[in-house]
Formats: sequence, C-alpha cells, structure tokens
Amino acid sequence: MQQINYNGQILDRNVPLFSGEHFLKSTSNRLIERMKLSSVQDAIIESHYFALMSAMRVFRYEIPMSFTYEFFQAEVQKLLDILPKQPFYFISFEVFQNASSTIEFIITAEDVGQYHKELDYIDEVALYTDFLASSKAYAMSELHTNQLIELAKGFLSDHPYGDCLLLNEKKELLRATKGDIILRFKDELKLPSQTCGVVGSTFRLHVIDKLKRLSDYTPSETELSPFDIQRADEFIIYDVFGGIKSVKKYKKSTFDDSFARMLQGLI
Repeated sequence: MQQINYNGQILDRNVPLFSGEHFLKSTSNRLIERMKLSSVQDAIIESHYFALMSAMRVFRYEIPMSFTYEFFQAEVQKLLDILPKQPFYFISFEVFQNASSTIEFIITAEDVGQYHKELDYIDEVALYTDFLASSKAYAMSELHTNQLIELAKGFLSDHPYGDCLLLNEKKELLRATKGDIILRFKDELKLPSQTCGVVGSTFRLHVIDKLKRLSDYTPSETELSPFDIQRADEFIIYDVFGGIKSVKKYKKSTFDDSFARMLQGLI
C-alpha cells in the first residue's frame, strides 16, 4: 500500500503535493518520529508523541492546539485502517513548516513484509572523516545528522564499503549511516553516549531499555573511539526500519554475529 496521511487526508503517495518553494522549506526543517507499533494502543506511541512535542519546542515551532495525544493517535490510526492487518507497523510521523510557516504533517507507513526476515550483514565498514558532527545541543537532532548522513552516502558511492561511521569533533564514534551502533566486548555492550551528539530517538531509548533487561549482558553508554572497534568481539548497526545488521569487518578486525542474531528477535 502506498497511501499517506497528509494533514488528515489519505492520499496516494505518488500524488505531487508541493510547489518548489513549499518543497524546499518543508524538507529543510522537518522533524520526524519513526515508530514500530503493534497498534495505536501500543504503550510506546506515547513516548513518540512526547518526543515530537519536545522537538517542536526546541526548534521554536508553534504547536497547534489540535496536536493533542488523542489527535496523534487518531491520525496514525487513519493510515493503519487501510493497511492489511500485520503484527506491527513501521510509521513515520513528519512535521514541518510550509512556505507560509504554517505547521503541516505527513504520516507514512512502510510495508513490514520486506523487513527483518533474516539477519542482514555488512561486509566492511570504514570511517567517514571528510566532515565531523558537532556534539552540541542543537546538533543532537535529525536535521543536523541527516545532512551528515547524506554527505557520507556520497563517500560510500565512491568506495567499496557496506557502510561508514560518523565521528564528532572529538573523533568519538557517533553512528553509521544505516543506524545506531553497539559494540560487544564479551558480555559488555557499549553504545555511544548522548554527550557525543547522538540523536536520542525514542527507538534508541527503547532498545537501551530492552538491553538493560538482559541478564547475561551489561549495557552502558560511553565515549567510544575508532580504536575501540578493533578490540570488540561484535559490531552491530540497528535502525527502526532497517532492523539489525551485523558487521563482518573493520580494517583487519573481524566480528562474531551471535548477539546480533539474538537481538534480532528481541527488537
């Protein structure tokens, strides 16, 4: 199904919506919440709603009075009602300002059938050092990170790597272009700390909460350098839409995939 919810209207995704001016402004300052939901009654949807409201306040958006939690649920439900029944759904709720600075939104749903069937592998990763991210407060947003990801994708198109890793100005690991990262050192799980400039997405916080419940592993958020990768037993990249990816190689280091296979069934 290729429908979208555009300001409360269900439209075909292929219908052109924007003028040139409208498009440029809406894509340059959009805020996005990406969700994996079983239904709008799923407890995690509340976290996504409050994360979106918080982001709108940070970026000085004038929040419409209609943007209540019940409104958020109802607009997502409009899209779910026309989709085939599935165990869970991948939803993107995007908010932006149009050319007149009026708040608009688009909700899209992805076909769940193509995701997470089997564990994906990335043959080799490399560092992307042409541009560095900032660890400052405003940099910890998808607006800033997405710009860097697009630049890194250009690097990937010219080099034979499966993905590349983004660094901040202190040369600390931030994430990969295809998702956030986890390094496993035996029974310790290390994730980049938000002080490094990582986007504190609701999905990332959900994954960390799941990791904390594992009795056999100890997760922690910390500063990670590229040298830490070479000491790790396992290297995982994860994303709400892309699922779990196990990295096979970084420079001369090769990695196991045992925890990645377990994590795939967990999240």
